[in-house]
Amino acid sequence: MNANVSIIKCKEYKPQKVFDAVHEALELIGGIGNFVKKGQKVLLKPNMLSAKNPKKGITTHPLILEAMIREVRNAGGEVWIGDSPSGAIKGVKRCWRNTGFLDVAEKMNVKLINFETGGTEIRMIDGEEFHFTSSVFKADVVINLPKFKTHGFTLYTGCIKNMFGTLPGLQKASVHKRYPHPESFSKKLVDIYECVIPSLHLMDGILGMEGEGPATGQKRDTGLILASTDGVALDTVASHIMGFGKDEVDMIRIAGEKKLGEHRLEKITIGGNNIEDVKFDNFKLPSNRLIKIVPEFLMKLVGKLIWVKPTANRELCISCGQCVKSCPVQAIKMVDTYPVINYDICINCLCCNESCPEGAIEQKLSWLARKIS
Repeated sequence: MNANVSIIKCKEYKPQKVFDAVHEALELIGGIGNFVKKGQKVLLKPNMLSAKNPKKGITTHPLILEAMIREVRNAGGEVWIGDSPSGAIKGVKRCWRNTGFLDVAEKMNVKLINFETGGTEIRMIDGEEFHFTSSVFKADVVINLPKFKTHGFTLYTGCIKNMFGTLPGLQKASVHKRYPHPESFSKKLVDIYECVIPSLHLMDGILGMEGEGPATGQKRDTGLILASTDGVALDTVASHIMGFGKDEVDMIRIAGEKKLGEHRLEKITIGGNNIEDVKFDNFKLPSNRLIKIVPEFLMKLVGKLIWVKPTANRELCISCGQCVKSCPVQAIKMVDTYPVINYDICINCLCCNESCPEGAIEQKLSWLARKIS
């Protein structure tokens, strides 16, 4: 399998700079004409995690969307934009508006697809029914636009995990509930990705997120745009740039083992900037990362002393109850207008963290967890 990933430096969200960087990244892997033909319907799948302002570094920046729309239009394609963010059931228009996607769609006269109401198609995975948005199968081309971020549960989020958003409605919470362990959940993410492998991937890494992502980590100016036809290879490259070790991120390793893409860094051809020149020496990785490598026998001895748990910051909480609605195992209840988490049943999936509009659900570490993190 021939895996090529382009890496282009782009330091800021200035329109022409972004447009030029995206164009260069695509040219290095063959140009948009290799992926989009005249008259084709092209679905752009950004990371629209929730109704957050793009300045927070949580969602794909609208200028990345606009740049890709321009590229697809130049190739003669018809553009759609779609996703299923947290809180979409309450009304996806707020998500479109706050992320800046609505402004881009109106400016560029592009169709927005509501995955919650656009119909679904069933795919069977290991005897289980999964209802995918029908848009990913109606489109001639799917282009994946993930964000350069860490993730407290799966360690990293990128091309593979971004396709989780092709499951509309409450299915995502249900998957978290059925697969509460990071590795089993990662296996299911790979299964979902395999059902809808995009033709092209372009990652927004101009403003990234480190630490306890994907919603309450720290913003970081990362200044990169990455592109590839191979999402597994792009994830391999991006996670290496962050500082993750070989095969450390379960979903990348699993996807590579299933031959869905290249997960061996030495087998990937890099275009543009040299990967070691853009790699970060001090990128803050999730606390869960080091806890995961504690030997199992040691975890059995001191497991009760090593934990990472979601907790509500009362100073930030606005008592909206979104965390309660998003919890797949009903571990959260409102008590005196504030969320209280039952850790006996909490699976630490971070759905509450992802859905909180104010970033009030934070990750709390035990004393020993802080020492080894």
